Amino acid sequence: MTTVPFSVVSAADDSTDAFPNDLADDCPEYGQLPTYTSTDGDHWTVDCGSDMSAGGVPGFFVVGVLLVLILGVGGTIWRVSTARRMARDSGMNVGDATAMTLLDDDGLAATYLASNLRHDQPSAPAAEGSRPTAAQRLTELQQLLAQGLITQAEHDERRRAILDEL
Repeated sequence: MTTVPFSVVSAADDSTDAFPNDLADDCPEYGQLPTYTSTDGDHWTVDCGSDMSAGGVPGFFVVGVLLVLILGVGGTIWRVSTARRMARDSGMNVGDATAMTLLDDDGLAATYLASNLRHDQPSAPAAEGSRPTAAQRLTELQQLLAQGLITQAEHDERRRAILDEL
């Protein structure tokens, strides 16, 4: 507050206002209009308002915006890391899971479903290298006949089946 001396003049004198015009420059910040109050008739008190009306951003608003930003970034990091872990555990492409999570609102749910469906697939048949060759099967069949575990008719029938597969 600023106290400025002022002489009260009569209303008949048109050259002077009821309060001094030069006090309007006392509050130039942010175009505020001052509030004048008379303390004793000879002095005027100028009130430029509080800091809140000075045009500054309130602190609680800044804290709220920062909190929303932190929660948004944290949530995104959690979603992406979860999708990447699910994709890695199920043998899916990690990059595709990340893209799906970031680009689609339901991307994390889609990655979850895809990874669970992938876990439930029946196991693939054994690789071709693990199946015995025709020569190995014929040798085994000959050993079974020599040991007397199968008859000659069974041997001939199985031998014909192995050869037909070639």
